[in-house]
Amino acid sequence: MTEALTATEWQGGDLRALGERPYLDLGTCINRYGPPTSVGSALRAVDIRSLRAHPYDAEELFLSAYADYLGIGTGDLVAGRGITEFIRLLSAHFPASRTAVVTPDYTDSIRWIANHVGPSGGGPETVESRADRVADAMRRYDCVLLSNPNNPLGLYVPAETLAAICRDNPDATLIVDEAYIDFADGGAQRSMIWSGLGNVVVLLSPNKLFGIAGTRTGVMWTPDAKLRAAIRGRQLNWSISGLDAIVAAEALRNTGWAAHSRSRLLATADRMEALLRARYPVVGTGVPVHYRFVYTEDAEREHQRLLRHGVVVRVFSGAQPGRVSGLRITAPTEGEYPVLAAALRAD
Repeated sequence: MTEALTATEWQGGDLRALGERPYLDLGTCINRYGPPTSVGSALRAVDIRSLRAHPYDAEELFLSAYADYLGIGTGDLVAGRGITEFIRLLSAHFPASRTAVVTPDYTDSIRWIANHVGPSGGGPETVESRADRVADAMRRYDCVLLSNPNNPLGLYVPAETLAAICRDNPDATLIVDEAYIDFADGGAQRSMIWSGLGNVVVLLSPNKLFGIAGTRTGVMWTPDAKLRAAIRGRQLNWSISGLDAIVAAEALRNTGWAAHSRSRLLATADRMEALLRARYPVVGTGVPVHYRFVYTEDAEREHQRLLRHGVVVRVFSGAQPGRVSGLRITAPTEGEYPVLAAALRAD
């Protein structure tokens, strides 16, 4: 299936079209230090007889662990199979003609939401330009979605800025995909879950920070009880699997590991940014995440050049809906950094 796709159509981390050669995969925004080693121990301790029954207690296990990690109660949370599931369910819940996504954005957001509120052009995006478009979109639509920190650009609009926009537009709902909020300074304390606003929906997942994207776990937060009930009504039975819950719950207990690996990744991302700026004229800087975006019209050519040197990055075409042309590159581990450095310096 992937062999028929161009590089700009690959999902991040899907290397099946590249054959058997080993690559350093910096095309998906996971924590490459993860998962914590205790996750392996938790899986080895699973009694296989527990797999006979349906996972009745998986949701409770996961929600309890995530609520403890976030420092909130479970009452405003709905468990699901990653942020992607909630994007699909919410896009089906709100009227399609009255729903928009502020682009560029995550693949499934631009796939499932037809109305795109994109940049007008004329240079790289800024925090201010994205905030202005959120405000414009909330004046024109009933429901607006954005990723924050943004995927793929990494820009973060402060929660207090978004909260002010929501208060100015009480009849519109803002959905915030916070898949990367854990990488920002202050982590979950920077989340919109602390806004307390009834017209805010927040999507969260431990998959990126803890390096467990192979599991499908996430939550939707909102104080809107009717919306929580409506989304639960659209879900299938057993919102997550027992094994996914075990992995996520164990990972979420490892807050010390998370803080240490996050610090190492962000330090490497700063070093990577310096290399990128030496090679490319326009690089997104001042972002609170472990990846960087390179603005270039030669994105596919640069992607192929890095492939020749054994490094995979995420490539975007500005000709595709909801995209800007460029490369998104995730920080490697300290041990992997020389491979990326050599590839960036090579002709």
